[in-house]
Amino acid sequence: MTAIRLGGREIPVKDYDCSDGSGYLPKAESKLSLYVDLTDVCNGNCPFCINPGRKEGGSPFSIDRFRHVLEQIREHVSSVSLTGGEPLLHPGLADAAMEEILQVFGHSIEIDLVTNGSDLNAIRNLKHLADLDSVHISRHRIDDDENSRIMGIRTAGWDEIESLISSMDDPGKIVLNCVLMKEGVDSAEQAAAYLEKAAAAGVQNVSFIGMSVCNDFCRQHYADPHMLLQAEDVRFHFWNRYYDHDFCSCSSGSYEAAARGIRFYFRCMGTGSPPYARQLVYTEDNRLFAGFGGEEILL
Repeated sequence: MTAIRLGGREIPVKDYDCSDGSGYLPKAESKLSLYVDLTDVCNGNCPFCINPGRKEGGSPFSIDRFRHVLEQIREHVSSVSLTGGEPLLHPGLADAAMEEILQVFGHSIEIDLVTNGSDLNAIRNLKHLADLDSVHISRHRIDDDENSRIMGIRTAGWDEIESLISSMDDPGKIVLNCVLMKEGVDSAEQAAAYLEKAAAAGVQNVSFIGMSVCNDFCRQHYADPHMLLQAEDVRFHFWNRYYDHDFCSCSSGSYEAAARGIRFYFRCMGTGSPPYARQLVYTEDNRLFAGFGGEEILL
C-alpha cells in the first residue's frame, strides 16, 4: 500500500483503481480528495445526517491557516469539496476559501460545493461561481413539501431549481443529491419519477446515495441503492459498475425522461473498512484529518 508523508506521519492511501469485475489495476498516482468543512452550523435538521449541524456558534474558520495547510498538501490533492454544515450560511467565506484554492492550485483542480438548497440566491451571487465545477443541491423527496419536511427547513421547489438552472451560463453545474430511503426514493419506480421531475426542471445530473447507517433513523429507513440495477424500465441505461472490494460500489448511467435525457450516478457504502485514507478533511476549527473519523494530521 502506497503512503504519503504529511505532518511527520506516513498515511496509507489507495494505490489502485476500482474494479469493473476484471481485477484491480495500479493507479498512476495516488492523490486524495479534500473535504473542507466551512462551518458545522446548519439551518436544516435532516434525521439521516452523518454530521448533524449546530444552530449557532462554532470556531472561526481561519483563511490564513487554510492557506498554510493548502500549501503543505498541494501535491497530494486531486479535488476539493466545500461542505458543512451549510456552507452558504457564509457565502463570503465560501468565496474566500475558493480564492485560496485557486491561488494554490490554479484551475487544474476540480472544485465543488454542497448545499441544502435553502438559499438559491446565495448560489447565484457567489463571486467564484464560474470557477466551481459543480454545485450539489441536496433534495431527497419528489414532492416539494415532503422534501422540506424531511430536511427540517423550507427548501427550494422544482420551479425555483428550474429558474436557477435557466439563469446559469453552464446549467450542467447543478447536480441534485438524493439520499435513498424508505418512504422516499426507495425503488426503481421512485427513482424514475424523481428523474422525470429533475429532467423537466432542466437538471442534467442526479446523484443517488445509499445512506450511511449512522443512527436509528438510518437503520429503520435504509433503502438499498443496488435496487436500481434491477430496474426493468428500459429507460434506464447503465454504463458501468465499479467495486472497491467490500468497501463500496458505484455505478453510472443515463435515463430517457419525457423532457430530455438525464445522467445519474449512485454509490453505496459496503460492509468493510478500507485500510487507507479515502480523503483529507479540513474542519471548521482549522484541523486536518486523514479521512472522516481519521487521525489528526499536525501541520
